[in-house]
Order: sequence, then C-alpha cells, then structure tokens
Amino acid sequence: ADYVHSKGLKFGVYTAQGSRTCQSRPGAYEHELIDAQTYCDWTLDYLKNDHCGGEMYKQINESWILFTQGFEKCYKDTGRYIVRSIEYCNNPKDCGLWIGDVANLWRTTGDVQATWTSVMSNIHSQNDMAAVARPGAYNDPDMLQVGDVGLSVTEQISHFSLWCIVSAPLLAGTDLMNASNETLMILTNTEAIAVNQDPGINGRVQGMIVNTTSAPCKASVWAKALANGSVAVVLLNEDESECEITAHWSDIGLKAGQQATARDLWAHKALAVFTDTFTSKVASHGVVFVTFTPVA
Repeated sequence: ADYVHSKGLKFGVYTAQGSRTCQSRPGAYEHELIDAQTYCDWTLDYLKNDHCGGEMYKQINESWILFTQGFEKCYKDTGRYIVRSIEYCNNPKDCGLWIGDVANLWRTTGDVQATWTSVMSNIHSQNDMAAVARPGAYNDPDMLQVGDVGLSVTEQISHFSLWCIVSAPLLAGTDLMNASNETLMILTNTEAIAVNQDPGINGRVQGMIVNTTSAPCKASVWAKALANGSVAVVLLNEDESECEITAHWSDIGLKAGQQATARDLWAHKALAVFTDTFTSKVASHGVVFVTFTPVA
C-alpha cells in the first residue's frame, strides 16, 4: 500500500460476499468485520465485493451491511474512507431502494466486453436506474474497454463519452503501462471527465437518454444538467453510416427561445450560439459530445 500510494495511486483489493470468490479462492463470508479491520490496517482505498458462490447469506445485502459497519469504524478511528464497490443491483424498485446506503458503486450489468454490441447493451441498461444514483453512490455498467482490442478509436471515444455523461465510475480496464497515445488521450480528456464528476442539480448526477430515433438512422440523444446551469449532451449514432442527429431544447432541458453557446468537448473549442435545436453530422458508431451554456 505504501508503494502504491507513493506513486499517487489508490490501493484496492477484491473479495466476494460468499465463501468463495469467482476464482474459487476464499471469500468474505462470516469474516466481514475481521476483513474490514484488516483492510483498514492496510490503508486500503477501494474494495470490490463480488457476488460468486459457496456458502451465502439468505439476505443479499448482509455482507455489504457488515462491511459498511466495519468501514464506518475505520473512518471513525482513522479518518480513512474506503470506497465500496459491489455486485450487483439492477432493479430500482427493489435493491435500488437501499443500495446507496451500503455501497458507493454497484454493477448493474454483466461483464462488458470490448465489442460495440456489448458496450451498447451495458450503457442502454443504465436509464432505468438513473434515479437511484446520487452524489457518492453510482450505477456501474462495468469497467472501461478503452485501449482494448475490439473497439475502433471512434467506438472508444463513444464508449468514454457515454460513461462520462451517465456519471459511471471511470475504471480503466487496459494495460496502462503499454497504453497508446490515443488511449491516453481518450482516458485523460479533462472536459469529458468534468461532466462525469459534475454533481448535477438537486442530487441528480446521472445523465439519461432523452430522445431516440430509428430513421434515418438508429440514434439517441443523452443529456445531463450541470451544476453551473449548462447542459451536457451526447449525440450517439449506432448506425452503420454517418447520420445527422438533432438535439431539441425541449428534450435536453433548455427553455424555448433560449440562446446557448455550444462547446465541443473532443475538439476542445466553442462552436457557435444556437437556439432551440442543435444538429450535427455524427460518424457511424460515433458521438458528438457538447455542452450548451445559456447566454445571459
């Protein structure tokens, strides 16, 4: 832990709530409080608590509650806050009612793969859980595949943009020691990350799909209201050819007749002032990621 921290990084470990992890190693079952104290002594920053096999509690949240109690004691004793990542919750009317009390992030889907189909499947499943997310508690569609073989650069930019607008955890799933300049460019886009980290308005941290179309192409518009009064928008083209996509003020939360300055978060430049709509050509499997700031 000292070595990891000396590099400016965070230290995390993996466990599972049953008696066995998904790799058939010993899990945390009936040892949560002991493990929590051990992790506190190790100066842990992050725990992934998986859902695998072996002996299990009857209540799915029992292990998470015990770890929360142990980590609350750690914080009281040392001031160290340990982030809790768990698996999983995808029902806003069931586990969604309490999940934010026992975890900081929770998987909502199966494992993502470095394919366009997998990325689209995982991100589209986030809409139903949007109301559950709040500052400090986030839906997790799984780690980023940016830099992994299987996605084009265009698709990787789309992948990162969508994870940013829904305020998903940005966990790099590639080998950073051998990451290309393109990979690092995507993962370190500070303007996109700022949208991801923005607390939103009235605790609504997660952006959502606000419009979809099937003609002339399969496309969707995603929007997130930002704390400074701006709106972040992603135009997503899921089709196999370039397409024009339009964001309407009525969909993204701006008032009719409101002038707004658009800024392209990948080109890192202001575009122009628009009123009521914004239309852009979007490459196949690509995005346009912009913010709109109302003109006073």
